[in-house]
Amino acid sequence: MMKKSLCLVLSLVMVLLAAAGCGKADGSAQSPEKGGKKIAYTTMTLESPYFVEVSEGIKDKCQELGWECTVQDPKMDVASQLAAIETYIDQKYDGIIISAVDAAALPGIIKEATDAGIKVIGSSTDIENIQAFVSAGEYEMGYALGKAIGEWSEANLSGDLKGVTFGTINDQNVMIREQGMREGAEEAYSKGNITFINEAGTLGGVTAEEGMANMEGIMQSNPDINLIMGSNDDSILGAYEAAKSAGMDLNKMAFGGVNAVEQALNTIKEEKDAGEGAYRVTVDITPRLHGVTDVEIMQQLFDGKEFPEQVLIEAKAVTVDNIDEYFK
Repeated sequence: MMKKSLCLVLSLVMVLLAAAGCGKADGSAQSPEKGGKKIAYTTMTLESPYFVEVSEGIKDKCQELGWECTVQDPKMDVASQLAAIETYIDQKYDGIIISAVDAAALPGIIKEATDAGIKVIGSSTDIENIQAFVSAGEYEMGYALGKAIGEWSEANLSGDLKGVTFGTINDQNVMIREQGMREGAEEAYSKGNITFINEAGTLGGVTAEEGMANMEGIMQSNPDINLIMGSNDDSILGAYEAAKSAGMDLNKMAFGGVNAVEQALNTIKEEKDAGEGAYRVTVDITPRLHGVTDVEIMQQLFDGKEFPEQVLIEAKAVTVDNIDEYFK
């Protein structure tokens, strides 16, 4: 991988074309226009609104270019993802975009694909042997979240605090994101120490159900928890529901995640209007535009153009201070 990376400041102009002509999750797809390409996107799970938005952006841009597009949902099963990539190699796809379920399991199959002349991009996850990587910076995403949580704490709390971060167990990329959360919060909070009750990479949480289960355990072992941050919104929204159901004192708590999914944005807006609530922050990394960018970089690969192998999507904290921008 190249050492240099370039931060592309992307506009929020979305491609609002219908998805007709792009592949469905079952792998069906219409033929590309003459001279078009055939690409596939294998995601982590379409149970996550974030990856749904990424896939829609990919399909939008493929339709615009007249490319065939297939989306595969492995449902967080690495064996399913490996089998799908093998199929794309056998069927001689031109390009594959991958959001890895387990990045450590894929370098071999990716080398097989690139040896066959297929262009391979990592979307949101860096994987050995890919030819380009599109993502918000892991540390930058986490830092934006942690800083905003720390700033809220500085204005509303005092004394020593307890925090927790959800991620993906032993995933090195997500552990960097968790480190950003912790350092952002600690730098922004000066009224005491923040003690994190877990080490980065030790508490998995991708779905709302996992987040809820995590929070139920945390409330028993650490009922005085204050700051709950996660690598995505889905798990933290689940944790938030568990805290509300348990009658926790939300005035002393701050919840926040990454991805700016619709439910997170709606929750922040509704709580701002109501003047109460504890879902303080989400981080916008423009998932649909991310998907569009994945395809644009794939096009540059096909055209033989030069670009940095890591293309960074801007990470922006969304709080009560700027939530109204998303509802104009």
